[in-house]
Parts: sequence; structure tokens; C-alpha cells
Amino acid sequence: MAADPLITGIVVVYLLLVLGIGVWGYRQTESTEDFLISGKRFGIWAVAFSAFASIMSGFGFIGGPGLFYSGGYAFLWIAIVAPLAFPISWFVLGKKMRLMAEVERILTIPDAADARYDSDAVRFFVALSVLLGVISYLAVQLKAMGFVLADILGTSELVAVVLATVVIAAYTIGGGMIAGVFTDLVQGGIMVVGSILVFFFALDYGGGFQQMSREIATNNPEFAGAFGSFPVMLALSWYFLFTIGNSGQPHMAHKLYMIRDVKLLKWGAPIAGLSYFLSSLMMLGIGISVRAGVETGALDSLSNPDMAAPFFLSNFVSPVLAGIVFAAALGAIMSTSDAFINIGAANLARDIPESLGMEYDSDRQELWVNRLGSAAIIVLSLFLAYFVQILVGILGVVGWALFAAPIVPLLGIGLNWSGATREGALAAVVVSLLVNLGLAVGSSLYGVSLPHGVVAGAFSLVASSITLIVVSLLTNTYSGEDIAEEIYRVVVA
Repeated sequence: MAADPLITGIVVVYLLLVLGIGVWGYRQTESTEDFLISGKRFGIWAVAFSAFASIMSGFGFIGGPGLFYSGGYAFLWIAIVAPLAFPISWFVLGKKMRLMAEVERILTIPDAADARYDSDAVRFFVALSVLLGVISYLAVQLKAMGFVLADILGTSELVAVVLATVVIAAYTIGGGMIAGVFTDLVQGGIMVVGSILVFFFALDYGGGFQQMSREIATNNPEFAGAFGSFPVMLALSWYFLFTIGNSGQPHMAHKLYMIRDVKLLKWGAPIAGLSYFLSSLMMLGIGISVRAGVETGALDSLSNPDMAAPFFLSNFVSPVLAGIVFAAALGAIMSTSDAFINIGAANLARDIPESLGMEYDSDRQELWVNRLGSAAIIVLSLFLAYFVQILVGILGVVGWALFAAPIVPLLGIGLNWSGATREGALAAVVVSLLVNLGLAVGSSLYGVSLPHGVVAGAFSLVASSITLIVVSLLTNTYSGEDIAEEIYRVVVA
């Protein structure tokens, strides 16, 4: 796509706005609690929009249309059902996570695991698993920012990724989660509005939803089936991961600490779920219109399915709307990235050192180490993205499961079942790491895959959950009334 001055101008204004929020956030950040969980100062709209925006990521705006283009209606098992994940997450974790932050000084997900099981080993392995996932995903997100911005600015990907990284580093390192949540609120609004407008443009271009569906069904019936061109178990594994696995995403669960009034949590799920659904409309509209155009011969086949969104926006949408949507795409990527940077920095600067017995002399010192940790996470992820791509590829095989496989059983089950034991938690998190990394290495280096299209991440999530339950039934350390009184009250609440 050739650089369009109007599109470029809109995106540049957006980036300057984000930088301005970063400067403001830096002035508001006075403690580690401010940096990591925004000092529990936000209302439900900000928290819900931040949760949905960070889950949407670059996958939604770039990968989503490409997934429909390459696989047909299998896409619906992710995009349309994913909003169901928010009510599940809010019900399973919402109140529990927020109450935990009231009775203990809990700033991170590994903090919560440590508080529930009173185990530095559990905290260490949860932090390690999350850190591996953060580095993998952040590397992909930063590269995606370079890919999108290079097209918009008409420059090389290297220049674009450096510019994007400078912007996101400025507001993340300085303003922490205060800046992150405010930028997510702005970015989430842009995503929703842009998605709705593009959806109707796409329907108008293709002659309506029914017309495009008929064209696809006539020319390629496989694409129009309930599972598209993908194996049934693959689509069902996606469904499982994107609904149940969402509860184990630290960039979503972490937001639950930030709301100032726990009574407002009940409104978070419908706000986040509906916002995600509306933002998914663009994926559906662009995916089906470009696929229908190719099937009827009106459009040439795309060399890369991920070009479906950039191709449609640059050719069939007004420059103003295209600029807004490209800003939304950057916003989706940046929302996820800033959350990953803060979470990864906390793992690196807080969770792993403290689980090994290290302590800080003051909160001020911890705040600055977290800022340095943010910078280190960014530099490391960029280095891996461009120079050690094999590691990013290996970790990317299990993707969400590096987060979900330890967090869903340890907190999703453990905060709702007092019978979960320390041994069960430790066994579950170790099994999740071994299974995830084993499947990732086997797939990437030796071509090993699970039968019938079963997704590795879904398998590891089931394996770790079963491990927690079975081992807990056979042991009794730190379970039931042996749990610290204030934590036990949260579990049985």
C-alpha cells in the first residue's frame, strides 16, 4: 500500500496523543502499586475497555480477517464466541482477584498464586511461564506494529518498528499501568467505532451478507461449512482456548486488580464482551467480502491472508476511515503490548527475585527496577523478534497456553476450591511448563503434532487442570482451613 498523506496524518496524530497520555501518566505514577495496578483508581468502563482492548491485540484487526479468508466460517469459533469468555472470566476470577488485593499486597498474578498457596516455588514457576509467554507474544506484537506502520508511513519495517517501540516505551516505562489503561480506553473506543463502520462498508461492497455467503457456498462449499476448511477438533480447540483459556490471560486478569469499587465488577463482563463483539464485526465483514470477491473472480487471490485487511482498507474505504482503522489496528497491538511489558517487567523485577528471597530497600527502588525491567523486556523481545526467530516460533506454537495452562487451574480453580493444595499447584504448573515446551519443541523442530487437529495449548490446559485436581485429592498441604484466614474467606466467598 502506497503511503496516503491523510492516513499518515491521522496515525501520526494518534501516536502523538498516546505520547501525551504517557507524559501525563509519568506524573501520576508515584509508587510500584501505581505502576503495576494503577493504584486501584479506575472505574468499570476504563477497566472493561482495557481488558477487551488488550485481549483483541493485533490478531483481531490483522489476523482475524486473514483467518476468515484462509479458513472460512471456522473463524466464528474464535471471534464471535470469544465475547463469552468475559462473563466466564469475570464470574470465575473477578471478585476473587479484587478481594485478594484488599487483604494482601498483591500486584501481580504470581503474587496471587503465592498468597493462595504460600509457596515461593509456585510463584517462581508461574512467573517463569508467564515471562516466556510475554516475551514470545511481545516479540510478535512489536513486529506486527512495524509491519502495519511501515505500510502507513511508506518506510522500511526497521524504521517503523523503532518508531513504534519508542512511542510504546515512552508511555509504558514512564506511566506504567496508569498510562496503559488510559491509552486502552482511547484505543478501545477507536476499535469499536472503526470496526462498526468498516463492517457496513464491507457489506455494501459485497452486496450484503446473504449474497456473499451464497457466492462462497456456491464456489467453495467447504469454506461455508460450520467448521470451514479446518478440522473439527481444531475449531473446537480454539473455542475451548478462547473461552476457558481467557481466564488465564494475565493481561486480562491483571486488570481485575485495578477497579476502585468491587461492586462495579458485575458490569465489566457485559461491557467488555459487547465491545469485543462489536470490534469483531470488522474481521467478519472484511474476511467474507474479500473471500467472496476472490471466489467470484472479482479480486485476485492474496499472496498472504494477513493482507486481507490492509488490502480492503486501502482499496475500498475512504482515506479518513482507513486512517482511523489503521490507528485502531495499531491501538489493538499497543494495548496488548503495553500490558505485556508491564507484566513481564513485574515478573523480571519483582516476582522471580522475591521468590528467590531478594528484597528491595524501598518502594521507590522497586518502582525504578520495574521501569528498568520494562526497558529490558522491550529490548529482549525486539532482539528475539529479529535475530532469534526460532525461539519466538517455538514459544508461539503453544501461545496462550503458556499463560492459561498454569493460571486457569491455580487461580481459576484454586480460588474457588479450598481443596486445592500446595503440592497440586506445584505439580500443575510444572506439568504445564513441561507439556507446553515439549509440544512446542516437538512441533517446531521435529514436526510432531497432536492427532485430529487438537491444539497443543488446549491439551496442556486440560493436562494441568487434571493434575491440580488429582494431586490435590491425594495431598492436603495448605488447603481447607489450613489456608491463611483472610485468603480462606476470599476462596469461600
